[in-house]
Amino acid sequence: MRFPIHAMRLRRVFTFAAGLWVVVPLVSCGGDAKGPEVPEAPAPKPRNAAEIARSIAGAKVGVLVYAERARNHPVGAKAAALNVWQPVLEGTGIDPQRDLDRAYVAAPSLRSGDRVVAVAQHSLPPERVEAAVEAMIGKSTPPGEWITDAKVPSARVTVKGQTRVVAIVEPSFLVILPEANARDAARFMGTGGFADPEGPEAAVLTAVDPAETLRAPHAPRVPKTIKSATAKVTLREDGGADVASSGQSVSPEQAKEDAEALTQSVDDATSLKVSILKIRLFGPVKFTSEGDRVKSEVKLSPDDVDKLFGLLSLALPK
Repeated sequence: MRFPIHAMRLRRVFTFAAGLWVVVPLVSCGGDAKGPEVPEAPAPKPRNAAEIARSIAGAKVGVLVYAERARNHPVGAKAAALNVWQPVLEGTGIDPQRDLDRAYVAAPSLRSGDRVVAVAQHSLPPERVEAAVEAMIGKSTPPGEWITDAKVPSARVTVKGQTRVVAIVEPSFLVILPEANARDAARFMGTGGFADPEGPEAAVLTAVDPAETLRAPHAPRVPKTIKSATAKVTLREDGGADVASSGQSVSPEQAKEDAEALTQSVDDATSLKVSILKIRLFGPVKFTSEGDRVKSEVKLSPDDVDKLFGLLSLALPK
């Protein structure tokens, strides 16, 4: 029996379609011939070191420094010499300016030096970090010691009368905590560190309730109606720096008043009165309002940067 040509073609189409219906599911399921399995890439580690530090400290103030951006800038040595790192790392062979990649400091306020949590990200070999902690133990008064039951290698050291716990969190973190929070060092296990910068900034300061948390001797007074504040520092090749600040006020109307109050407050804090004269340490800093936000942008000369770090050394927790 002969089929018409069009019938034969139609049968071929059905046969081909049936073949696809059978073969495609087999291919998608691997069929009988399974190829080599490709292991899934491990999930990226969460970059949550700052959040962990804030949680441990109950912090409302935080400073994140992208040290790799400050390494070859004059400000790098000044930042390394501030009270947070220098007393602990001095004499250990670790140079904060040269050896740290990123560092974060969290505290409830500028006046809460005893509750500071500091986290440093580095690229040093483990034996060098361990030797540095041994050096901290050796210079501690009274003598320091390794904590035998800690989940991560940790030592108890006393520097300038304050006892701290220094923890080594592999592969690349060094954590300094209050003695009461020694066990919290293990919370940093598995962290991927810190978020990358959003722009060219080398440091970011954040504060909640800055009227209270940034209150310190020699620091400008912040209006209570500003509920949060951020400052970003960008370093320039000439040795100077640009500082962009922003604060959240309670309303657009209040932001205008806050801008005027902050302008006056910063002027007072950065000026010296000699008899009837007023000598400014910096050029005028003017705050403006945009909606419910208060903002300022300041260009600091290298000489201004020196003066600023002099003021910071007075205001930061000891």
